[in-house]
Amino acid sequence: MNETISNAQMRLLAQQVANLILENKDCRRVIEILKPILDFKCPFSKLDLLGKEIGQAAATANGIQKQQFLKAFDKIIEYGAMGSFVIVSQALTPLLERNFEKVLEKSREYIIKGDKWYVCDIIGERSLGQALVNHFDKTLPWLQKFLEDKSKWVKRSVGVAIHLFSKRVRDAPKKANKLLNLVEPYIEETQVDVVKGIGWGLKTIGKHHPGILEAFLEEQIKAHRKISKVMMKKARTYLLRTGSEPKF
Repeated sequence: MNETISNAQMRLLAQQVANLILENKDCRRVIEILKPILDFKCPFSKLDLLGKEIGQAAATANGIQKQQFLKAFDKIIEYGAMGSFVIVSQALTPLLERNFEKVLEKSREYIIKGDKWYVCDIIGERSLGQALVNHFDKTLPWLQKFLEDKSKWVKRSVGVAIHLFSKRVRDAPKKANKLLNLVEPYIEETQVDVVKGIGWGLKTIGKHHPGILEAFLEEQIKAHRKISKVMMKKARTYLLRTGSEPKF
């Protein structure tokens, strides 16, 4: 059923979940409704739609009701299915406009709670990445704090968010440079999961701003920075496809 569930059915399910939360019903009932979606394979596109619809209801709720939504999000995350993180991270994005700090705090909390690479990437490509798209300057200090975090997954999420931003916002060279400046102190990172995340972000910057990334990498090489082979390989992915071999 989950493979063929329609968008209309997903919207109805989202409305049902939102109504339960607004009525302050027991969150266990919300989980019961979502179990057929969470327990079996369901396309991420459908889960994203479900989360977005729930999030839009949360964004228009009053203060007390908004807290009820956040409690429900906690319970959905505690269920621990992969789809839980897709639904909730997508549901957080409509809250960015009025509850920006809470969204960033919850994103970090859920990344740590999930403690898996795919949880980091799911959230990095949704609530964190969208924060960067919608509120670039406001998000940068948060990403700086995330890079300083003890959790390797929180650090990795910065690269994933940069990937999403670079994919969505393609004509912003000044912002691309700011993102490169953000990760520059971590260019010698050796923890493999963090390396892969930052490398992913560099790779997507390179796809849309090859000249900027090439100049950045040349500068690091000239400064004798020890960039891991994994990060360099990811970063150079699209540079090697532009027709001219990089000088490094």
